[in-house]
Amino acid sequence: MHSYEVEGRGKVVIALAGLSIVPVWLLNVGLEAVDFEPQWWISVPSFAGFYSGLYWVFDHYLWRLEILKKLRIVRAPNLNGKWEGTVRSSYNEYARGFPVNVAILQRWSKISIRLQTEQSRSRSITASLRTVDVKNVELTYQYLNEPKPHAPASMEIHRGTAFLQTTDFGLEGTYYSGRGRREIGSIELRRKYQLRFST
Repeated sequence: MHSYEVEGRGKVVIALAGLSIVPVWLLNVGLEAVDFEPQWWISVPSFAGFYSGLYWVFDHYLWRLEILKKLRIVRAPNLNGKWEGTVRSSYNEYARGFPVNVAILQRWSKISIRLQTEQSRSRSITASLRTVDVKNVELTYQYLNEPKPHAPASMEIHRGTAFLQTTDFGLEGTYYSGRGRREIGSIELRRKYQLRFST
């Protein structure tokens, strides 16, 4: 998985830092109540420890809560899941679509998009989410495509970029591949099922 860009992340980091102060303060009050004065090196990492723990829980689980999306605290949509769809390419002049399987693993801070066809597989290397329009979120990512062993000799490793938008039915958009392939095409994806947890 790699990091990805999305609006509004700074506010969440500040909020998590603010929330981390509360357990630190409660810990301090509790220790004073039992007349225990810890060494200086114990009190210093306490804030960092609480913040790290809270960030981990938020990054893996809490960001998915619908209430946080309705309050516009979290703007990234949950794209986790196994997706199926069709790619049409200028390679064969859009004569027929090729079936694709896509796996998206996502946390609040990281994402991985892996697309597989009969002849090749690709993985994202950078990504960003544009969430100005909540109903139609835009996912842009760059990928590295590698042909499978049985692919035609004309296929070679190449980079490309995909532009997808959320719709009522799934993800739809376009892509283009760079040097070596120089293709453009369309992608239509429907989520087969949503993953409840991501690593």
